Amino acid sequence: MIETGTMEMNVACNICNNSTTLAVNPVDVIQWQQGKLIQDVMPYLNAAERELLISNTCDKCFNDLFPCSDDTDTVRWEEGKEF
Repeated sequence: MIETGTMEMNVACNICNNSTTLAVNPVDVIQWQQGKLIQDVMPYLNAAERELLISNTCDKCFNDLFPCSDDTDTVRWEEGKEF
C-alpha cells in the first residue's frame, strides 16, 4: 500500500542556515526525485517553498542573491504568493 499522508521535512538554507519545516506527501517527494516537475507534484507548496527544496535557498537569501533591477522585467518572489 502506498503512503498518502503527509510528513514533515526540515530544510535548511545553505546560505543563512535558517531551517524551515514543510509538510509534504512522501509519494510526491518520490515522484519529484524520479524526475517529475516539482510544481506538478507539489502544487500545494508556494514557489519559495519549492525553491527551498530544489536549491536549499530560502526566499530571503534568494531575493538577496538575485535582486530585481526593474519590476517590469522581473517579478520578485513574495512569500506565500504563487507565480
